[in-house]
Order: sequence, then C-alpha cells, then structure tokens
Amino acid sequence: MKKFLMILLIITFSLAFGSVCTEAKEVDYLSMSWDKIVEEAKAEGLVIFYSWWGDEFWINAAKGFEQKYGIPVKVIMADHAAKITKVLAEKDKAVGTIDAMLIGGEEINPLLAGELLYGPILGIIPDADKLTPELSKVQEGLPTKGYLVPVYRNQTGLLYDPQRVSDPPQTWDELVRWIKANPKQFAFCDPSKGGSGQAFIQTVIANLCGGLDKYKGDTELVESKVADWNLAWDWFNENKKDITITVSNFSSIDRLNQGEVSLIVAWDDDTQVNLSKGTLFKRAKMYIPKMGLPGGGDTLGVMKNAPHKAAGLLFIAYLIEKDVQIYMNETIGSYLARTDVTVENALLPEQERQEYGTSWVPAPYKDYFIKEFVNQVLMR
Repeated sequence: MKKFLMILLIITFSLAFGSVCTEAKEVDYLSMSWDKIVEEAKAEGLVIFYSWWGDEFWINAAKGFEQKYGIPVKVIMADHAAKITKVLAEKDKAVGTIDAMLIGGEEINPLLAGELLYGPILGIIPDADKLTPELSKVQEGLPTKGYLVPVYRNQTGLLYDPQRVSDPPQTWDELVRWIKANPKQFAFCDPSKGGSGQAFIQTVIANLCGGLDKYKGDTELVESKVADWNLAWDWFNENKKDITITVSNFSSIDRLNQGEVSLIVAWDDDTQVNLSKGTLFKRAKMYIPKMGLPGGGDTLGVMKNAPHKAAGLLFIAYLIEKDVQIYMNETIGSYLARTDVTVENALLPEQERQEYGTSWVPAPYKDYFIKEFVNQVLMR
C-alpha cells in the first residue's frame, strides 16, 4: 500500500510538471564548456532531483545550491521501486520529469541496460578526477562507463563493545570460534531488511563458496555459479542457535547499545550518525576484518530525457564540491567520494578501507541470496 501511494504521488507530481516540461532542447552538453553549461543551467532555472534517503542533507544542499546559482531544486523522496517504475514509465517520452537522481546498486542494471542515462558525464564534471577511482568505474559489480558520478562511499564492518570483546575476530575461522564461544552475542540483520545483513550473507558465501571473482560483470544470474550456495545455508542453519538475527540495520546498533549483543555487522554511516546523536555509546569501536566485508557507495546520474540537463549536471558538480562533501559527512555520516579531502576522526581509516573492503556482487546475485536466505534459513 505504501509503495502504491508513493508511486501515485510521483505520478501526480509528474502530471503537475508536465505542462512546463513539454519540449527538450537538442543541445550537446557533453562537448560544451563548463562555463557555458552553467549559463544554460541558469536559463533552465530548475532541477528535479530524486533520492530515497538522507532527506535532511539533500534539502539543505538544495538550499545552498539555490543560494549559489539562483536555481531552485525540487527534492523528491521515493523508494527504489517507485523511482524505477517512474523512469521506465517515461522512457519513451521525449521529455521526462526527472533531471538527476541518487542511484543505488539495484538500479544500475536497469538504467544502463535500458540506456536511460545521459552521458557519459564523468569526464565533464569539474574535479571528477579527484573522486574514488573504484566507484568511478564500477558500482556493485557492473561497469558504469562514465555515466555515473560517485557522491559518497559506504562500508560495512564489525562494530563492537570493547568492554565485552577484548580480541575482536579478524579471519573467518576466528569469527566462527568467537560465535561458538559467545552464543547469541554476534548479530546481523535480516538481509531483506537491511544492507548490513546482506554484507554478512555475501561474506559467508565468499568464505564458504569459493570467493567472489566469478560473479564480476554478470548482468544476469548464472545458475551454475550459485550451485554450491547450499554450503552457506547449511552453515547458517547449523549455527542459527548461536547467532542473533535482527530486524533492521538500526535494530542491530540499538541492541548493541542496550548490551544485548557484543559484536554486530553495521554500516559506517549508520554508526557515525548514532555516535553523533548519542544513541550509541562512545566507547564503541568499528573495524573491517581481514576476512573482508563489502563496501561501495552510491552515485548520481542525469536522465537521458531530463527536462533540465544542464541544471542537473551543475547540481551534481555542486554535490561533489569539498565543502558540500564535508557537510554531507557531518549530516548523514556517509564517507566522502573525494579522495583529496580528509575528515577528522574518520571512523574507518582509508588504508583499512582499501585493504580489507570488498566489492559487492552484481545485483542479480544479491537479490537471489536475499530470497534464498529467507527461504532456506529464516523459514526453517
């Protein structure tokens, strides 16, 4: 019902804007000077931007952008399903109703495969060469070919109470031994409810089913490559009595804060926000174990049929400016996409991210292991 209402709201908004977005200017912004793009953006006079989270940051960034350039930004919050439904519904229109959007892993394949993005734009955005090279090329296992611009990085790790965990596990074998020695003290969330749970499922598959390299670049699930995933489900079922499965990313952190568990899988940005708000005790420590946990980030893109392409490009460029990136980190905890800017008291050192952070498998495999975990583990 909630998704239906969200889609209905988006369609209603689209119809409201349809009267002012009826014709597209056939302009080649990709070969235009940046100063000229700024001029065109001011003439267009509007950005329609979609995201699914972090509304406080996007709304305040929109205000800052308008103060700097005199161009208002309409920020619309919609979940992944609603966004993709809208984009696909408008794909054959000469002019759509979305200029730019925050893009997560599950949206990469339909956007790229459907040729729904304008670009490649990475080469024309100022300071794009200072963005993380990994996310500039690949997002969740799929090459982005310059159509997407990194806006922040995120990373999963193990978060713990140092008063209760004196020697936190680093390898897979060490973690298994720790779980058995400390029943119900290790927690991760249901992967259908949060990405930190997905991170642990993927890590179990990586350690028990032959690593992750074989999944790289696949746009569809290859059945033969998941034939041995029963090894992962068997492990979970054998150890289910000794682990705690929570209902969300936040629930894992809350249960750690309440002292119900001692070691959890968590996101760095969620952890940062909870520490700043005082909803997690200050002594909490986080690290990426040597066995690895996945991380990546999200990107920004301009729609191929965007009504305000130049303004969308300019807003993306604004979002990766140094001061805006630092404000983003302070507001929603997400780690900067820029590698030339450091923040004080970073939760996870850059070297640790580079050395032990692993990449996500492509979305078809992630979707499959979420469903299989629910069927093979939670439903048993």
